[in-house]
Amino acid sequence: NELMDELSVETKDVKKASEAKEQGNEYVYEAIACEFTCAGAWCRFFKAGRYLDAYDLYSKALRLCPLEDEYAYNKAYMRRSQAYEKLDKMDEALQDVKAVLEIDATIPSAIDAEKRLSAVVAERQEKMKAEMLDKLKGFGNTILGKFGLSTDNFQMVQDPTTGSYNINFSQTKKP
Repeated sequence: NELMDELSVETKDVKKASEAKEQGNEYVYEAIACEFTCAGAWCRFFKAGRYLDAYDLYSKALRLCPLEDEYAYNKAYMRRSQAYEKLDKMDEALQDVKAVLEIDATIPSAIDAEKRLSAVVAERQEKMKAEMLDKLKGFGNTILGKFGLSTDNFQMVQDPTTGSYNINFSQTKKP
């Protein structure tokens, strides 16, 4: 009976050791896959102009890469950001750069990219806002035109103390 107990304990120890080995191997394989994927994507896809393929591989690298490996993680984020940029997805590119800066705020290339991409994103947002306002103005003129009015008859004035807007109406007589 004692022999059976000893064998049972040894079997449990062997099983625990085997599980620990498997976990260690998975960690090593993930780290290798992460490095391979990052380097492979850069060489094979990014430089060949296959930015969507590069994006897919960088995304995979971010899923596989252990969080403790900040260098590889940041590298994957930066390269995926560059792929996003080439795909003209500036918001997503900026998001990845900000993720890098959350991990390490001292990386010069990330700091520069964040400044550059923030300006591009802000400019695009302003352009989209202006286009939307023009469309709304056109729609408003279509409706108001039936009553002999236009959006030019209305002025929005911001109250500097509260920040709210007042709409003033002034009807100009047509000659």
